[in-house]
Parts: sequence; structure tokens; C-alpha cells
Amino acid sequence: MEVGSLVKYVGSAAMYRDRIGVIAQTYGFIDERIDSALVYFSGLEGKGRDAPGPAGPPGDGLHPMHFSEVEIINASR
Repeated sequence: MEVGSLVKYVGSAAMYRDRIGVIAQTYGFIDERIDSALVYFSGLEGKGRDAPGPAGPPGDGLHPMHFSEVEIINASR
């Protein structure tokens, strides 16, 4: 998974089900292993995982997702 890839949410949260988004940033917390992404979902700004909280400023449309929750539809390259 890389920045710019078009992805479909395949996890279990009903709010995101079948939504299409774009990977804006990839990251990881454990041993610098890249296993998560911030995904932009149009129309969900300030909702769901983008709501106010300790992860950062809400309302930018970026939702933290583990790679297992999204499936690549079209790679950026």
C-alpha cells in the first residue's frame, strides 16, 4: 500500500462499509513496521475515526485504518 492508492474499506464498521478512499499517508508504531494508513473518505470529514480526539485535529477527512481493513482497488503506480 502506498500514498495515492485507491482503496475500498472491507472491515466491519458499518459507517465505512463499501466506502472508497485514497491513502494519504502510511505509518506504523511497532518497530517502525508500516501497517496502517490515513485514508481520506470524502463526505466523512469530522465523523467516525476523524472525530475529535487525541490522534490529531478532527475534520480533515483522514481516518486511521489498519492495512487489513482496506483493499487496494487501484495502486498509485
